[in-house]
Amino acid sequence: MINPVFATTTIVGLALPMLPTKSPHAERRLYWAGSLMATVSAFLALFPPNWQGGLVIAGVLAGGLSLRAYMNTPYIRIRGRTYAFNLSDSEPGDGSRRPTPQSDYDPAPDSYGGIANATKAWWLLVVIVIAGALMVALFAVSGEGPWFAGGAAMAVAIVAIGIGHQDGSWEFHVARGQLVQFAIAGVATLGAFSVLYYCAYSAGRRWPLRPARSADYQAHPHLRKKFPN
Repeated sequence: MINPVFATTTIVGLALPMLPTKSPHAERRLYWAGSLMATVSAFLALFPPNWQGGLVIAGVLAGGLSLRAYMNTPYIRIRGRTYAFNLSDSEPGDGSRRPTPQSDYDPAPDSYGGIANATKAWWLLVVIVIAGALMVALFAVSGEGPWFAGGAAMAVAIVAIGIGHQDGSWEFHVARGQLVQFAIAGVATLGAFSVLYYCAYSAGRRWPLRPARSADYQAHPHLRKKFPN
């Protein structure tokens, strides 16, 4: 049985970060206060009769809120350093300043469109590729969910071709130097990702697409100097 009081406080905790604040510091504190309230309340909503279920829900909620904080906000700050996926949410040393078309400052010359550096982008890509590969493997074993498996395989193929051609067009190194992630993605797909990526990469080197409005071109001064438009 769900405790209605703690179920209500869970919702209140999730809504707490929506309150207006006067500074980023206050906004960060409000987010984590609300997250703590929601996580503890989610556990207590099922405790004591079903503490295992409460623990699972609280864990999933805490993980989801932490992942959101990392992917979309600058709220994860430890010992004076901010950890975030996006360059715009990171510390200056990790690329918080965004370059402009008139600026020569580039905090992450290997980043994808100035959004995330190559290391973070490729680890995220590895997660996506492995998830897609698992869906295909489950279909191969059970024979269920052919549309999901086909969609996952197509999505992985499109990502491999798109990123490969993009990297080749701008004459970056293969996988922008992230060879460990590239190898993992290749192994997870039995080599399919690697083949599609490299074919697209080679095509991009030979028949490049370098629009001046692309995110990479706008984000990287070295590309604007190398390929003046």
